[in-house]
Amino acid sequence: MSKNSYHRRKIYFKFIFLLTAFLVTNLTAQDQKAYNDIYTKTYLDISQKDFPRALKIADSLYSISETPRFKAKSLMLSASLLQQSGDIKKAVGFAVKAGEILKNTDEFVWKAKVSGFLASQYRHLKLFDQSKKYIDETTETIKKIDDQRLVNQTMGFVMQEKAYYEMEHKNYQQSIKMVNDAIKYFELSGQSNPFITASNEQLLGLGYFNLGNYKKSLDYYEKSLEKLEKMPDNFLKALVLNGMANIYLAKKDPVSAKPLIDKAQILAEESPFLSLKNEIYQSSQQYYSLTKDIEKLEESKKKQEAVAEKITNNSSAFINDSYTDLKKSNENIAKTSEHKNTTIIIAFLIMLCGAIYFVIYRKRQQRKFDKIQRIIEEMEPSPSVENYKEDNEEQHSTDIPLVAQIDTQPMMTPETEKKILLKLEKFEQSELFNRNNVSLSYVASYCNTNTKYLSYIVNHYKKKDFKNYINELRVKNVIYKLKNDSQYQKYKISTLAEETGFSSQSKFAAAFRKVTGISPSEFLEHLKSQP
Repeated sequence: MSKNSYHRRKIYFKFIFLLTAFLVTNLTAQDQKAYNDIYTKTYLDISQKDFPRALKIADSLYSISETPRFKAKSLMLSASLLQQSGDIKKAVGFAVKAGEILKNTDEFVWKAKVSGFLASQYRHLKLFDQSKKYIDETTETIKKIDDQRLVNQTMGFVMQEKAYYEMEHKNYQQSIKMVNDAIKYFELSGQSNPFITASNEQLLGLGYFNLGNYKKSLDYYEKSLEKLEKMPDNFLKALVLNGMANIYLAKKDPVSAKPLIDKAQILAEESPFLSLKNEIYQSSQQYYSLTKDIEKLEESKKKQEAVAEKITNNSSAFINDSYTDLKKSNENIAKTSEHKNTTIIIAFLIMLCGAIYFVIYRKRQQRKFDKIQRIIEEMEPSPSVENYKEDNEEQHSTDIPLVAQIDTQPMMTPETEKKILLKLEKFEQSELFNRNNVSLSYVASYCNTNTKYLSYIVNHYKKKDFKNYINELRVKNVIYKLKNDSQYQKYKISTLAEETGFSSQSKFAAAFRKVTGISPSEFLEHLKSQP
């Protein structure tokens, strides 16, 4: 950084500090509005470009705040920023501190916001019982608010959180209902903040996408983007662009997805928001997989795994530290409550194990998903032989390698070798290999050659013996049908075995696993789970 640049940033920060000091110590309605403007700018704009500076501004706001409301508000700004960066422990710590400051006040709106924030954090950790507890606490606090406008506004945020909760549980219709309820509450409150409106539309877009209604989903994403284009670039804009890209990826339209993925990636790289990075790297992998860009696919996968590991480590650290704190606290409790405390520890350990198991399970499921996607792409069979012409021998001649020049006396002439390879190509494009009586002599006869020559060609060019060669053709063929014909997905595995020429279900399953590394039932389960 140049001296001039450093000097400009230093002056800017001092200006922000002095301005916030003036605003907080002079609490007129106009000053409060300006305070809110700085709060919003720090959260949506500065944090995306200079995260450390955003944290310093939030800390400065706290230092100069003189009332519980402003102190709590500045602490919640820090909590929100830290939550984006994945530091859940510190984020929850700031929120708890804000709650303590508000404890003996009648600031019920901000009490509700604090408990709502904590509900969100425990939802991210998959500790849903704890999350629901804070949601219920928020709902009870709202009942104490006198101003109906603020009641409606706060209920709007509660409905948003409930929508996320239902989304986590894959209750997409219920999630959409909750978002629409949130919109009604915000309208009743007279709230017209374009960012909140855009966030509701983004949530609706995500809900309809998960239901497979791509048209409605795209409509809501476009409405959200239209509002966000008028604001500084932020994490929500990246989520919207990513959501739109996912629609085109689901439609197998990588050309339309590319500019959206590119923009979302740029915003994600600039942002400290770990969950955002994780989502966009996952979408990038789908794009690179669809375009068969293996190098960039691996690069994106490494980035996503690094971010996912950091999220997991942060979550595990928070749970472990919480358990340690709980254990220390319980050591000081009287023996009379020992049984009760033991029960609490056991319950927390169960939740801890459940959370860790869930994280590991999700990671394994993601790896299995990636593996199956690669299998689907790599196991595409050869093109149809419908338009195949014998006179294309010359066209193929440059593609087929000549006999290896290892032996001084080749087994056959290059011309014979080419003819057998061309015949074998026609055989691969047919479904004759699915006959249960297919044999080396049968295929040799089909290729107008003898078994010795055919065996040599298969061993030398297919790099496997005849039995495994036939089994691989059968497996690739059945994968293609399962992927492209939903009727095949309804068949029992025994029927698929019979269809592909195997004498038993066990032999089919063994061959399938040998070729793909997974069982037929796992592959079918994956296909049926896709929207």
